[in-house]
Amino acid sequence: MSEQQKLATTSLTAQQVREYLLQTPDFYQQYPELLDDIQVADKRSGVVSLTMRQLAVLRDKNGKLQQQLEGLLAIARENDALFGRMQQLTTALIDARCVEDVFATLDDTLRDCFSADFFSIRLIQGEGELGFPISNVVWQTDDVQLDHFKRLFDSQKIKCGLPTHAQAEALFSEQANEVKSAALIPLKIGQQDGLLAIGSKDTDRFHPTMGTLFLTHLGELVAKRLHSLQPVNE
Repeated sequence: MSEQQKLATTSLTAQQVREYLLQTPDFYQQYPELLDDIQVADKRSGVVSLTMRQLAVLRDKNGKLQQQLEGLLAIARENDALFGRMQQLTTALIDARCVEDVFATLDDTLRDCFSADFFSIRLIQGEGELGFPISNVVWQTDDVQLDHFKRLFDSQKIKCGLPTHAQAEALFSEQANEVKSAALIPLKIGQQDGLLAIGSKDTDRFHPTMGTLFLTHLGELVAKRLHSLQPVNE
């Protein structure tokens, strides 16, 4: 008795039919006329033939692949634009002749090219060290405001998201209440610690799950340029 005859004389369950079809992938090639007779439920079109259902599934898959492709292209375009802006910032920092120029360059470029609403930089200075010429960016090592950033300096990892109110006040002063998200970037300027902060009025501009590759490069670039302009103790 053939396999088909055995199936015909046996009370089959849906699971058994499923297993048989999985074990016999060429079944519908042997009986192609069955494809037009099989009907399946479709949420959009009601009951349709198996062939129509397969076409609908393929269209859905194609649509999802198209969306993924468009997403990848958008990311590529964004990365290309970001690379261009980084080149612009790098060139401007190289041209900076003093610390004041570095700060002015960052303020202008981050606002104009990177859609930053706020910018702040802080440098930690120990007793007896020669300070930077702009005194309002310097925190002494015993400054109480450093307590709000202890974990950040201990980890030396970039933090993105909503800063605490105390952190926002320490960095952005009277504009603290307008800051809805920020990127806090630890700086290593030689042996000196520092902090670069970029703030935004948009809650989604800097979020905890975002990539930090660009921010890491930015921090390293700023730290090296400031170090090259740092006064030397004699």
